[in-house]
Amino acid sequence: MANGNQQFSFQHPQSYYYLWHLAALGVIDATFGPLTPGGEVDYSSPTINGTVWDAITEAFPAATAPATVALIDVGVSRSHPNLKSRLDAVKSIDLVSHPCGAKYVAAPAASPYDPEVKAAFFTGISTAGLGTLNLTGPETAYLGSLIAELSASEGVLHTLIEGDETFGSHGTAVAGLVVGEPAVTVAPNPTIALTDVLIADDGSAAPNPNRNMLPYFGVDPLSRLISIRTGFEQQPDQFIAAFLYAFANGADVILLPRGIPDPVRSVLNAKSELSQDLDDRANWERADLFARLEEATPPASEIRPHAVGKTGNREIAWNTLAKLIVAISRKVPVVCAAGNDGESQLIYPANLAAANNGIVAVGAVTPHGYRSGYSNYGAKLTLVAPSDDFEIYNRHQLRVDRTDPMVEQHYYHPGKGKVIPYSHFSLLTTDLPGTFGYAGGSDPYSAILPPLDNQGIGGGYYTTFGGTSGAAALVAGVAALTARAHKARHGAGARLDGMASKANLIAACDQNASVKPGSTPLTQDPMNADNEPAKGKTYFFGAGLLDAGKAVAAILAP
Repeated sequence: MANGNQQFSFQHPQSYYYLWHLAALGVIDATFGPLTPGGEVDYSSPTINGTVWDAITEAFPAATAPATVALIDVGVSRSHPNLKSRLDAVKSIDLVSHPCGAKYVAAPAASPYDPEVKAAFFTGISTAGLGTLNLTGPETAYLGSLIAELSASEGVLHTLIEGDETFGSHGTAVAGLVVGEPAVTVAPNPTIALTDVLIADDGSAAPNPNRNMLPYFGVDPLSRLISIRTGFEQQPDQFIAAFLYAFANGADVILLPRGIPDPVRSVLNAKSELSQDLDDRANWERADLFARLEEATPPASEIRPHAVGKTGNREIAWNTLAKLIVAISRKVPVVCAAGNDGESQLIYPANLAAANNGIVAVGAVTPHGYRSGYSNYGAKLTLVAPSDDFEIYNRHQLRVDRTDPMVEQHYYHPGKGKVIPYSHFSLLTTDLPGTFGYAGGSDPYSAILPPLDNQGIGGGYYTTFGGTSGAAALVAGVAALTARAHKARHGAGARLDGMASKANLIAACDQNASVKPGSTPLTQDPMNADNEPAKGKTYFFGAGLLDAGKAVAAILAP
């Protein structure tokens, strides 16, 4: 298609295997070739040669102990058929609707309007087993006071509609990538199909709850997940409570696919690139612009509606949280999303990742072998995992979705920048059933407030997903696989600590790997400066693309 003096050949998105990301991670051993006569690969129908799940079972057939992943996010649907048996509903907790925790129980049929019941969820909570936290005197006093308050506190047992079922779309998508399991079991005979209606024991007919279900698999469908629901207030107490709760309840992996709103640590540093070399003649116009902006800046800062007081006590609390996360990570791996800002710096607390802790900062890559357009990168990045992509059009690169019908309406020229291929692959995962999910669903069941046993007629159970949240979820799933393999080899009570888990994951990475079904090795791209690729692959990909098969094999090896 023509656009002025620019030619476009409109492309259609290529079909792909719905669990391609598991193949890219090495969870599934899949063969995608050979090339078709037209020069394209049929990515949607690979040959499955084996799985990491089989490798663990074959090595230790009698081992059944699951690993436990604590997900600190916005909640997870408890009614989703692909998550029901994987979610630990007893241990899952809501720290948004009540500061001391809330859990959900079914309302008694005889008295559904009884007032909520108080219950204690933090009894005996402590930092025992964490070693030295390196707290100052005031920080020690603050944490001791908070722990004493939590230990003596009472939360509530709710019988209301769960907040997880209305606000938990992000957490539900993340949970599916980690521990989603098949909800449909069909006999090998291909002529057998699921019926639309089931007949109950009492002879009554009911919609088949498995309609519209996929045989979906997360990275480790045999592990369990504890949902710890948190909000976005700049309150460190709820995050301290969340991490302490995860540690106290035996998490083998802690997943944080979001940032924490620390008023200091969560602020990205201003880039100096635009204000460099303003004395050069070629940059005089830019220098004039900066001068005008400085003149236009009012003497008083604009009021920030969500600002919090920068008191010494508040700073003590945030400092304590940062030190607590680091201490816990040495005992339990803490997998964090690197952030979706396209910056050469990571969000908090991924930016705490260091060689002396168990924080795993995860970036995202595409099957084209490039960093996902939005993915943060930089010196503290630990490793990368597959995810979706994002269009970029700046002076350093041109990354455009050429399947967009509107692409012919605009003139795109890379100038001195580099042309980077845009990836149409995204992560298929579980969605919050009903109208509050990403996909929405339709009448008559999915477009209304879903009950605890949503029938799923009309869809809304699955969505495409991505971001460094999705990549971090996949890595947490691999960490769960290795923890489960460790239990299989050493006993159900064995724990793979955070430092050992992180070291194992890093050793299983490859900076020159290709992201299946693609064949191009990981390649740096200029995002915020033309010469950025010269900083090397570690700057963009950390240790590289994670290989789950290699990570698990190292644990299973005698």
